[in-house]
Amino acid sequence: MLDFLTRKPLLRAGRFGQFARTKQLGAPIDFVWPCTNSGDGDGVAFIKVLEGGLPLWVGPPFPIPIDQTVPVNLHQTIDLSLGLHNTVPQLYEGFPPDGVRLIETDTLALTVVSNPILAPVGNPQIDGQDGPTVIILVIPIGQTRAVSISWMCGNTGGGSGLARIRLTGSGGGSGAAFVGTLVTIPGFSNET
Repeated sequence: MLDFLTRKPLLRAGRFGQFARTKQLGAPIDFVWPCTNSGDGDGVAFIKVLEGGLPLWVGPPFPIPIDQTVPVNLHQTIDLSLGLHNTVPQLYEGFPPDGVRLIETDTLALTVVSNPILAPVGNPQIDGQDGPTVIILVIPIGQTRAVSISWMCGNTGGGSGLARIRLTGSGGGSGAAFVGTLVTIPGFSNET
């Protein structure tokens, strides 16, 4: 009998080690599971992730040579709804999608969030003109003058954020301070 026909891999899983993760909507997540082959033939393994018994993601096959430990990896972009997802990562021997043998299974509580990511857009508008971030106004003593200041704020995150203008300064021995009203910046939008 030909010897190579009787050789078989003997794959076993190392520690998965992920029990709870919080990830931003659209961000990537890595499932990494070490797999050791202590058999006398080369093997193949892959990761499958389930939620509610249904497959969410299936990773590519990774070759596991004899007497080696290989980190089997599934790199996936989070495209799930916001909130808690009770996922079940599984390590399989063989080729996707079903493999020939379930090596190990674990659980991962995956919370998907969508935080605001706020940043200024352009320069502030001072009295309707595109101005630098520092401006000097000369107003005669004893007089007051209203100054219009606005600044566009962009939100590249999915959740709503809050922003406001705060003006601090000093000059001529007296300080000026102003705190504007809070403005809601919805996700993926710009507001002034």
